[in-house]
Amino acid sequence: MGRRSRARAERIPDEPRDAAPASRWERARNRPKRVRREWESPGAVLGGPPISITCECGLKHDLKYGEAWTCESCGRRWDTNQIPREQYEIVRRTQLRFRILPVALGLVVLGFAVFFTLSGNLFSVFLLLPVGLSVWFVFLRPLHRRRYRAAIADLPRWELHPE
Repeated sequence: MGRRSRARAERIPDEPRDAAPASRWERARNRPKRVRREWESPGAVLGGPPISITCECGLKHDLKYGEAWTCESCGRRWDTNQIPREQYEIVRRTQLRFRILPVALGLVVLGFAVFFTLSGNLFSVFLLLPVGLSVWFVFLRPLHRRRYRAAIADLPRWELHPE
């Protein structure tokens, strides 16, 4: 949709045709603020994985460590503080440790791309990106996933009880 179509779509039907549309800055100022998703909340990356709770009535819910939840259907209250902090820290550190490899590989590829661009060798950038992606998806990612699943299998599991 082009600029003219967008401007027409934003116009109110009862508004006269000759009225000047609001400036871009006025529209931006009047736009509602974007609501952050749960994974975008501050500390979500370093905060650890969510804790999945399945109530005895069958309702499932994901919580952060330290949160409490009351089931809407049966009224049972679940508290994640029942999980020992030391054990949850082990889970959190394992998750962060396995996030390092994809980020490091991306930074290495980005570093080489910047180097080749600044040295005037743009052809190498166009070879580097597909080769880097192929190496990741064909060789490193399956190995990384296997090791991650093995590490997760050794982590503790908890049986929470409603209060």
